Amino acid sequence: MLSEELKEDIFVVVESLGYSVYDIELTQKKITIYIDKPGGVSIDDCELASRNISALLDVKDPFSGSYTLEVSSPGINRKLKTKEHFMAAIGKKCVVHTHFPVDNSKVFKGILTECNDNEIVIEGVRIEFDNIKKARIDEI
Repeated sequence: MLSEELKEDIFVVVESLGYSVYDIELTQKKITIYIDKPGGVSIDDCELASRNISALLDVKDPFSGSYTLEVSSPGINRKLKTKEHFMAAIGKKCVVHTHFPVDNSKVFKGILTECNDNEIVIEGVRIEFDNIKKARIDEI
């Protein structure tokens, strides 16, 4: 797990380059940082961010031994994890999987129409954030 201080440092580095951090995933010895900017992210953007984040990680040395750093765009069919992600996806076609059934279903596909502090609304169905297992935009 990355410390909050290191996450903040990563945000500072990425934002200083003109991008935003969409998400950070950590598994074993791999850290994946998803960056975004208006109009989308190019391979060159990912390369620039990767070099700068790598320099930070070399100084902070959060892992003992080797690790893999991947910097990527969240993509068109990006995962939706935070309230901010869902707010930005209002009006878009999404797929939402729930832990527990809502209206006798655990999978919902359709236009995301609302998002507030507690829940989202997709195709007229209200789903509480605590019940969302996974979600993503489904534009293609």
